[in-house]
Amino acid sequence: MPLHTKLAAGAAAVLIVVLGLAAPAHAAEPIPADSAPSGSPSPGSLLSGSTSVDSVEPGYLGDVTLITGDRVTVRRVGARLVPAVDPAPGRAHVHFAVTGDGTRLHVVPDDAWRDLNTGRLDLRLFDVAGLLRAGYGDDRSPDLPLITEDLTPTRQPKDTAAEAWAIRRATATGRVWLDGMRHPSLDVSVPHIGAPAAWAAGYTGRGVTVAVLDTGVDSTHPDLRGRVAAEKNFTSDRTVRDEDGHGTHVAATIASRGTYRGVAPDARLLVGKVCGGAGCPESAILAGMRWAVDSGAKVVNLSLGGPDAAGEDPLEAAVNQLSDRALFVVAAGNDGGSGAETVASPASADAALAVGAVDKHDALAGFSSRGPRVHDAALKPDILAPGVDITAARSRYSFGKPREKHRDLSGTSMATPHVAGAAAVLAQEHPEWTGRQLKAALMASAKPIDAGSYDQGAGRVDLARGVTQSVYASPPSVSMGRQSWPHDDDPLVTKSFSYTNTSTRPVELRLTLTTDAPAATFRLSADRVTVPANGTASVEITADTTVDAPEGPLSARIDAEARTQRVTVPVAIDREPESYDLTFRTVDREGNLSDYNYSFLLGVDPSRYRPVPTIGGVGVVRVRKGRYHLDSVINTRRADGVTADSHKVVIPTVEVTTDKTVTLDAHTAQPISVTFDRLGVRPKAVGAGYSRIGEDRAVFTGVLGDTFERIFIGQLGDPLPDTHFVADIGGAWAIPDRDGDVTATPVAYHLQWFDYGHLPNGFTRHVVDQDLARVRTTYRDQSDRRGATKVWIAKEPRFGTSVGYGLPLSLPQVRTEFHNVDDLTWYAELAQWRKVKNSLRTETVVTSGELAHPPGASTDDQWNSAVFGPGFRPGDWAFRSHDSLTLSLPMYADAGLGRTGTSIVDGGSTALYREGVEVGRSESPGQGSFDVPAESAAYRLETTAARSGVSRYSTSITCVWTFTSVRPPDDRKGKGGVPLPLMVVRFAPEGLDPHNRVTADRVRVPVTIQWNPGTEQTLAALAVEASFDDGRTWRPVPVADGVATIDHPRSARFVSLRARATDSAGNTVEQTTIRAYGSR
Repeated sequence: MPLHTKLAAGAAAVLIVVLGLAAPAHAAEPIPADSAPSGSPSPGSLLSGSTSVDSVEPGYLGDVTLITGDRVTVRRVGARLVPAVDPAPGRAHVHFAVTGDGTRLHVVPDDAWRDLNTGRLDLRLFDVAGLLRAGYGDDRSPDLPLITEDLTPTRQPKDTAAEAWAIRRATATGRVWLDGMRHPSLDVSVPHIGAPAAWAAGYTGRGVTVAVLDTGVDSTHPDLRGRVAAEKNFTSDRTVRDEDGHGTHVAATIASRGTYRGVAPDARLLVGKVCGGAGCPESAILAGMRWAVDSGAKVVNLSLGGPDAAGEDPLEAAVNQLSDRALFVVAAGNDGGSGAETVASPASADAALAVGAVDKHDALAGFSSRGPRVHDAALKPDILAPGVDITAARSRYSFGKPREKHRDLSGTSMATPHVAGAAAVLAQEHPEWTGRQLKAALMASAKPIDAGSYDQGAGRVDLARGVTQSVYASPPSVSMGRQSWPHDDDPLVTKSFSYTNTSTRPVELRLTLTTDAPAATFRLSADRVTVPANGTASVEITADTTVDAPEGPLSARIDAEARTQRVTVPVAIDREPESYDLTFRTVDREGNLSDYNYSFLLGVDPSRYRPVPTIGGVGVVRVRKGRYHLDSVINTRRADGVTADSHKVVIPTVEVTTDKTVTLDAHTAQPISVTFDRLGVRPKAVGAGYSRIGEDRAVFTGVLGDTFERIFIGQLGDPLPDTHFVADIGGAWAIPDRDGDVTATPVAYHLQWFDYGHLPNGFTRHVVDQDLARVRTTYRDQSDRRGATKVWIAKEPRFGTSVGYGLPLSLPQVRTEFHNVDDLTWYAELAQWRKVKNSLRTETVVTSGELAHPPGASTDDQWNSAVFGPGFRPGDWAFRSHDSLTLSLPMYADAGLGRTGTSIVDGGSTALYREGVEVGRSESPGQGSFDVPAESAAYRLETTAARSGVSRYSTSITCVWTFTSVRPPDDRKGKGGVPLPLMVVRFAPEGLDPHNRVTADRVRVPVTIQWNPGTEQTLAALAVEASFDDGRTWRPVPVADGVATIDHPRSARFVSLRARATDSAGNTVEQTTIRAYGSR
C-alpha cells in the first residue's frame, strides 16, 4: 500500500509565514517503497538566484517543475525567496531570467521569453511562488494543470514536460494558460435589501434555479433541507460536502427557509463544488459554469475570484460566452484596502454582475474592491449588497463549535448571494427575461450610496423597488473609458444608452445628472424622455475632460424618475493624470531588434516590478510622470540555433517628463571571467544580478546559467547611492569527470562577490586556493540510492543581501569545499533527494546557522550524520504571544549542532495539555497554534513523527515536554512573543561509517542539551536508555562528562535511544528516537 506523506514541521511553518500557504504543507504524491532508481542519480547543475534585505538563515520551501520540464527549488532567506534551478535533461544550455520581490518569484527560461512577449504563454506558469501557493509543488502534484486556447483543461505530466515543451515549441501551438487557483472572496441583511416586500408581493424565487459554485454544501442543514436539487463535485475532493463552510453560508443566504431566511427561499439550488482544500482550480470553475447553464440555472453565484490583468482570461471569456444563457453574479473581491483597480476576475468580465459590499448602514465596506477595471478603465463593480457580519448557516463539517448552526462572515462573498437571490426573485416575476435583462433591472433599481461610481456601480441592491419597476437601462452603466493626458485637446466623448419600458403604458422620465466633477464635465442630450409601452427611448451623455477638473476617475449618476419609477445609471470616465509613453527598444548583439528578451519596469517609489512585453523588439508602456527603472535580459541566438548569449542590461534611472524612447542594447553588456589556479575546475551553476532596494521592499533580478562564457552584464546611466543597489556575481564550480558529472567531484568552489551602487560593465576575478576558506566535509547517507544537493548561501555585510548556489553530490562521499570570505557570512543547506522517472523528489532538508571559516584556514565538517531529531538554531520555533502558543519545531536535524531539519513523514501529531486537560491537537509533527487562558498553569506538550522509505534512521520520534506558562507582559505581544522553555537532547555517536553505522561493541555517544533560543538554563538531571529491539525493551546507559557509553549486543542492527532531562527551572523533556543509528 503506498504511503500518503506530508512534510514535517519546519518547512510547513516557513510556507505559512513566507508564502501564505495553508498549514500543514504536505506531499500528496505516494512514495512507493520500490521506486528508488539504481546507481547514483545526477540532477545536473543547480542554478541559484539571490534575495535581498533582512536576510537570515535559509529555509527550504519546496520544489516545482515548470512547463518546460525544468525544476526549481525555492528557499526562504529572511523575507525573500531564492530559487535554485535544475534544468531538464538536454537543457543545461538554457539561461533563466529571475525576478522576485518577496511575494512573487518569476523564473523564466530563455526559450519561453518570445512566447511570453507575444502572449502565447501565461506569465503565471513561471511564478514559482504562485505555483507553490496554488498547491502545484512537486510534493503535491505530479502534473501541471493547464488551460488551452479553446478553454479546454488539460494536465501535463511533469516527468514528460520537457519532451512536451520541445513539441510545443516546434509546432507553435496556440495560447496556454495556467489552470490557476482562485479563492472564495471572504474577508440584519435580507430585510435591508427589501426582500420582505418582494415576498409580500408573492415573489420568493419559486420555479427559478440558482447555481452555487463554491466549496460545496452541507445539504443536511435544517435551513437548506429540501432546497438542493442537484450536487456535483468538480474538485479532487472525494465528496461535495462542505468542509470549509463558505459554500453553505452562501447557499443559505440565497435560499434558506430556516432561522435566517434567504433572499429567495423558494429557489431551487444546484450546488457545484469547485473549491477544495487548496483553493478553486480554474478548470473546475469552468466545468462548473458549463454544468450550471446546461442544467438550467437562470442565475449562477460565484463568490470567488483572483487578481485581474489586462486582456481576457479564460474565466472572463467563459462568463461572457455563457451569459446569453444565465446571469453570472460574481464577487468583486476584498482588496479595496489596496485602492483603485482592484476588482477581481471574473467579476471584471463585461457580462458579469460584479458585487461589492456595504455594511448595515449602507457605508462602503473598507475591504470591497474598487474600480476602474485594470487596463481600460471600464466601470466596475456594478452593484453593492450587504457583506459585513452576515449571519447564515454553518456547515457541520467546518470549523466551529458543533452546536453552532450559524456563523457570521464578512466579504464580497457574502454580498454576492444577496444579489443572486434578488436576481432569482426577479426571474420569477419575469420568467422571459434573459440574464442581461436581469442584470440591467437590478442595477436600474439599486439605491445609490455616498460613493463614486467606480466604488459602488449603481448602488446597493433594492429588491423592493426591483419588483415594482417596469423600466431599466441598457447598457445599465456607461463606461466612457480613459482620456489620455494632456487634456487641453481631449475630444468630447459621447455615449448612448436606452431606457426600456416593459409595461403596457408609456412612461415619461425626468432625468437628473448628479456628479462631484465640475458642472461642465458631463451633460445629457435631454432632461426628459418618454419611453413608449413595450418600447425603448435613447439618450446621449457627453463628457468633456478639457474642463478644469481633478485628474483621475470622474463619475456621475443619472437618475430617471416617474411616479413610482427611479432608474439609476452610473457613469464614469478616467481623466488620466500626467502620463507619458515610455518606449523601449531591445537590441541584440547583432544589432537587431529582438523579442528574445525578458524585460521589466520598476517604479522607483513603490518598489514593485512589472514584466513588460515587446513586439518586434519594441515595448510601449504608459507611465505617470516620475522616475523608473528598466531592465532587460536580451538573447543573441548563436549559429546552432539552440544556445544563446544572454546580455543583462539595466538603466536604473529613467526620468520621464515627456514621451520618451530608450534603447536597451546588448552591446552595453560586457563579459564575466572567473579563472582558477587549480587545473580542471569548471563552472556548474553561475549567475549575475542585483537587488534594487526601495523603502518598502527590495526587488531582485538576475540571469542564471551553467557558465559565464555566455552571460554578459552592463549598466547604462549613472550609479545609484550604495544604499539603493547591491550587485552580485557568483556561482559554484567543480572538477567534472570525463562525462561532465560533478556528483563525485573531490573539490567544490562556492564563490560570491558583491558590489554597490551599480551593475558592473563586465567582471574579472582570478581565484587562488590559499585566499579561501577550506572545509573538508564528510557526507553520510540515510538510505540507499539517494543523492543530495549542497547549497552555500553568502550574505553581504551592509544590507544582508543573500545569494546561494548549489552542487549535486552522490551519497556517501568526502568532498573538499572552498569559499571566499571577504567579510561575508555563510550558511549551508543539504537536501537529500531521490530520482523518480525524470524528476527529483526532495525528502529531507538540513539547514545550518551562521558558519565561521577564516580565510586560509582548513576545517572538518560532517553532514547527514545520525542521530536525526529535534534541534534548534536562532529563530522563533516555539513561543507564546499574548494568549496563543505557536509551535514550529524542526524535527529532523542531523547531529550537527546549530542546525535544523525537516523530512517527509508518514504521519504524526502534536497535542497540548493544560493542567492535564487537552487544549488542542494538530495532525502535524511539531506544529500547532493553541489558544490558552491568561493565568499561569502547568502544560504538557506531546509530539510524534513517523517516517519510512525516506531513511533507515529515526523512523519514529516522540517528545513530551512539561513547563509552566503565563500571559507575557503587553510589550511582548508582538511577533515572536516569549519563547517557550523547551529543550531537546542531541546525540552524536562516534565512529560512524559512511552509512551511519558503528562497528565497535562499545560506543561513545556525546550528549548535548539544547534549549529553545532565549530560554537557556542549567541541566539538573539527565537519564539515557538504549534499546536494541526497536523500543520493546530498554536498558539504562551510563552518562559521564556529557558522554553516554553504550555496549551493543552483537545481534543488534539498530540502536534506539530514550532520554529524560530536567533543567534548573523544573522544565522537563522525555525524548524517544527509534532506530537512532545502525550497528553491524
